[in-house]
Amino acid sequence: MAEPTLEQLAEQATRGDRDALESLCRELQHMVYRLALRFFSTPEDAEDATQEILVKVVTNLGSFEGRSKLTTWVYTIASRHLVRSRRRAIESSVQGSEAFGGWLDRNLATHDYDASGEAEYKLLCGDVRISCTYGMLLCLSRDLRIAYLLGDLLGMPDREGAEILDISPAAFRQRLARARKTMRQIISGRCGLVSETNPCRCSRQIESSLSHQILDPENLRHARSGGVTAPISTSVLVRAAEQLDHAEAIAEIYRSDPEWLAPAGVWAGLQKACPDLLG
Repeated sequence: MAEPTLEQLAEQATRGDRDALESLCRELQHMVYRLALRFFSTPEDAEDATQEILVKVVTNLGSFEGRSKLTTWVYTIASRHLVRSRRRAIESSVQGSEAFGGWLDRNLATHDYDASGEAEYKLLCGDVRISCTYGMLLCLSRDLRIAYLLGDLLGMPDREGAEILDISPAAFRQRLARARKTMRQIISGRCGLVSETNPCRCSRQIESSLSHQILDPENLRHARSGGVTAPISTSVLVRAAEQLDHAEAIAEIYRSDPEWLAPAGVWAGLQKACPDLLG
């Protein structure tokens, strides 16, 4: 027997099926967490936001009318929550694309980092890659950031992205174009992930990231979530290199990220917030 769709689980949940509601939330938590992680860049902020978004999804599930895909409805709740939520400290620490790019240039080492072993080296390179590419996203204003995440990373058509953000398709295209322009300013002539001829390498940003306490070798934020040690596949790098637009090239890199799973704390927090529904 085929597994129920998300829409079917939602319908069963609104009729009082607690098992269906639990299954639905367990499925949705990961896609919401991945969006929140890219929006805020830190697992801690993403975990808090994911809990808050899922509470809104659970308590408003009865208003879902099925006129769009359930995922579109959830992304609508998530996107509007992220844009309107309180400003995080890490957002204030990134002073725009020019300052971010300048920091990368000034702190680029002339040699690869000398790690104690291959395993440590891969972990540090992986964490630098995620921290740096997610830092690029923080150079975008919130409105541009969410448009870039929906349009380029999730590949949503302009009409769907516009529906989620409650703007016109033309406005969505304009935001996406402005976001891409900002991303180009950081990447062009700099990022080695999108072109081998560019000078910046993740391994050459490790030393400065450690000295500025951006990385803590004893507590690598992204490595502990798993998957960052895996190298970006050759096919991804080839597709990135083939893109004439660097903003679209880096989107290929983002799509190669690990399939981040929501931490256990998300589910525990959701159960605590909705004990009558999830127990």
